[in-house]
Amino acid sequence: MVLNSILVAFVLYLAILGATFSTRAETINVAAGKSAFLYCKTDKTPSSMIWNHNGKLLLRKMKGQVFKAGKPETYILRDEKTFAVELTKAEPGQYTCEVDGKRVATYDIEVWTVTGSKSGYLLQGDTLKLSLSPVTDTRIEWFDPHKTKVTANQPRWKLQKDSLQILNLTVQEDNGIWTCHISHYKLNVSYTVKVLGFSNPLDEFQFATINSSSNLSCPLNIDLQEKKDQEIPKVQSWKWLKNNVLMKEHNISNINRSFSIHQISNVRSEDAGQYQCHLGFKHGILSKTNNLIVVKVSAIPPVLRSNEDNVTLCGHISPSASPVTELCWVYVNDSMSEPKCGSPISENKFCHVATTEGPWRCDFKVNNDVKISIDYILGKFQGKFSNETTLDNSFSLIKTASGIGAMLLLLILVGVCVPTCKRMKQKQQQAKRMAQIKQHLLAKRTCQCQRDLPNDYYHT
Repeated sequence: MVLNSILVAFVLYLAILGATFSTRAETINVAAGKSAFLYCKTDKTPSSMIWNHNGKLLLRKMKGQVFKAGKPETYILRDEKTFAVELTKAEPGQYTCEVDGKRVATYDIEVWTVTGSKSGYLLQGDTLKLSLSPVTDTRIEWFDPHKTKVTANQPRWKLQKDSLQILNLTVQEDNGIWTCHISHYKLNVSYTVKVLGFSNPLDEFQFATINSSSNLSCPLNIDLQEKKDQEIPKVQSWKWLKNNVLMKEHNISNINRSFSIHQISNVRSEDAGQYQCHLGFKHGILSKTNNLIVVKVSAIPPVLRSNEDNVTLCGHISPSASPVTELCWVYVNDSMSEPKCGSPISENKFCHVATTEGPWRCDFKVNNDVKISIDYILGKFQGKFSNETTLDNSFSLIKTASGIGAMLLLLILVGVCVPTCKRMKQKQQQAKRMAQIKQHLLAKRTCQCQRDLPNDYYHT
């Protein structure tokens, strides 16, 4: 009797144990944003099938009709017959499937996420901390957007147990998808880092000659005019400075691509210097420096005056040069001639004494790379320049002689015309007086005749 009771109890224990193992929860590890498939274990066509999430109704099928509850956008019923469900946006928790009131499947979903200490777009130069959750004791590895494994050797990276700190964010190295690899579950969890900054964050150097044009620019990696992402911080100011002194400030109400360009149409030596582009936001400033280096040449004297004479050719740069720069003079007509080079650090210039006429070239080099060249034609005084001087002198003599001749001619004309005009005027005045005298005499005779005529009519 006792033995029979023990056997019955053992059979019941095995039945309960089998039932327990048949519905034992299966753990599924999912990266945030990834999908997971859940299967309901059944071999017959049941009258009702139900999926629950943390004890709440998620999906129900009864008498051929499907009813969706919970968050329908987070799952899809892939097969009505087997009642298989795809979690398109898996959420952590326990999912259970019941067939005709009996639980036949249980899943514990573990969703792994990487969160950032700051959300949205970050400014170039900011610091960002990435953290993995839930916390785990298993080995994890981090990879940057270029698939490079993060190590403690990089000074901008700080590794901790379940987090990674990135210092001094840059567009070129940090903008993109970062990945955390969980070795135990062979799982990759990603996080998109968005960095707003300049396309080229490094200080730029531009080279120009006198009277040339130069465009200084600081374009962003994002077109603020075209991109309407709400996460992009609002621009509050855009300024151009030269040597830290404000030159121009833009009205940011109508921001466009041209704001990132500062144009110098006619370069002068005084235009050389450091130009800063400042872009202001509510929580920080983006700043970039453009260095404009102006190169010019001079010659003392400007021409060779004789075969034994020489000319000092000088190359000048503004502002001060760095140790890796040099100026070189080379005679163009002789391919075998060695360039004469020197560092312009002391006086911002390098000079070479030339005795050969013809084309000379001044090269400005940085780390042996020619950045800009200027040509200078060295001529002789007896040649082109002396001919020009003779022509100028001849032209001056002709002008002087012409001027003297004109003055003499004018004096002769005055000397001839003045007496002639004077005599003609005297003759006119004399003729006028004679006419007046004749008229007076005629009038007098008439009066006398009238007085002598007798006043009687006897003879009549």
